[in-house]
Amino acid sequence: MRRVVALIFLIAALFFAWSFRYTYTTKVEKPNIDKMLKERVTKESLNQKIKEALDSEKIDDAESYIELAHYLHLPINKELLQEYKEQQRPIANAMRSVKEFASGFITGKSESGASLGGSVVSDFTVVGDLRDSYKEGSKYLANEPYDKFLLNISLVGLAITASTYATFGATAPVKTGEAVIKSAYKSGKLTKGFTKVLDKKLAQSVDLNLLKQVDFSSFAKMRKSTKAVVKSINPKPLKGLLKELNLIKKNTSLSDSVKLLKYVEREKDLAKITKISAKYKKGTVGVFKLLGKRVLRAGKVVLKYTTKFVMSIIGFVLSIVGFFMTLFSLQFFSKRFI
Repeated sequence: MRRVVALIFLIAALFFAWSFRYTYTTKVEKPNIDKMLKERVTKESLNQKIKEALDSEKIDDAESYIELAHYLHLPINKELLQEYKEQQRPIANAMRSVKEFASGFITGKSESGASLGGSVVSDFTVVGDLRDSYKEGSKYLANEPYDKFLLNISLVGLAITASTYATFGATAPVKTGEAVIKSAYKSGKLTKGFTKVLDKKLAQSVDLNLLKQVDFSSFAKMRKSTKAVVKSINPKPLKGLLKELNLIKKNTSLSDSVKLLKYVEREKDLAKITKISAKYKKGTVGVFKLLGKRVLRAGKVVLKYTTKFVMSIIGFVLSIVGFFMTLFSLQFFSKRFI
């Protein structure tokens, strides 16, 4: 009989332990970015950031800090504002922009809005994607070391470009997202985590075995023979991410959308940055430069305990106590009467 009672206590204890998960709730509080900024950012520190950006001729960064200063209602040094205006004057801006645009067009790398503009234009005119496809594709067929990511994203770019022309620009936002990813990759701004995410999606979009049909003996022949391969490419696995990037670009700028990718490890991060950019606009890069990835990771889990949870703990404790008392009494009486 006592063994039966002990078993009942044990089953009761297990039941109460199992019921814990259903007797409390968890809630993740989102980080209060405004509060974090006010706690960590002062007018002195923000003015210093603006000065450093201007001294380095990083006009886009300076603009982001200035936008953030306006949002936080922090005064900006008049001399710094004047210097910013000087660097934004048509002649100075044009000279800098032409040089950066040319660099972006030729290399595909971007450090500013102008260089990214050059990179995007080269891809929109097929030049960039063809250049990279030819360079890496010929290595692939020759069994030489090649950049698989760059080859895949360039082939997807060719497919999207073809679709953009066919739909009279309807897929242009997707094309912009592809150009941003490629530029971020070439500029070393893609994280390992997000690169893996993109690699998986690219593998679903491109079959590199089809490249064996392409004639890489010359750039001109390669251009003519890629049509069949391009038609076989399916950009759909990437479209969601590319559209997300286009939204970030609309909220901030082309160059800022590239810079923000250095904070993305997962798809969820990109979605969070889209929401943050909708609020802080051109000040978004400033927010991340000042606060870092804690903007995405911050937040605390709040447990809400219910009466049922407390009763479950009491029931669990009493059941365990009853179980061991019953076992003890069994052992005590067995020794006494044997």
